[in-house]
Amino acid sequence: MRYSLILLFVLCINALQAQENIDQSTTSEDYLQVTRYRLQPKELGIENEIDTEKVYIKIYYNKSASVSDDYKFFKPKKNEILFFYGINPENNKTEMFFKADDTLKTIYKKQDFKQLMQVVKVLEYNVFSEDDFSSAEAYAALERF
Repeated sequence: MRYSLILLFVLCINALQAQENIDQSTTSEDYLQVTRYRLQPKELGIENEIDTEKVYIKIYYNKSASVSDDYKFFKPKKNEILFFYGINPENNKTEMFFKADDTLKTIYKKQDFKQLMQVVKVLEYNVFSEDDFSSAEAYAALERF
């Protein structure tokens, strides 16, 4: 009985020490940040092509990690554009990806310059106005999706 109590005590101490060794140096910037914008189709220049009152742009942003896995995982909802923005720590380059529901994808596959630029402007001026953000890279990513 005495040996089992000692063994239990040692196991509990090991568990407590393991919990104390958790790295406390992580900040909110280390995690995927999500922002959602609700826009009217007129603000995106697609009011004649879609029959809805609102279009959503959801931004997934990570300053310290790649977003390519997140890009593969998330699916857009109806009338929603997803934008993924991250920095690949291996090569220190930015990554940008877009996804959209089928209705919006059909509209943006036409690659109308004005419509594509409206999406980029929302990102550049409303979301990333304080950060180093390349609207040219965002435009190229939007053309690719």
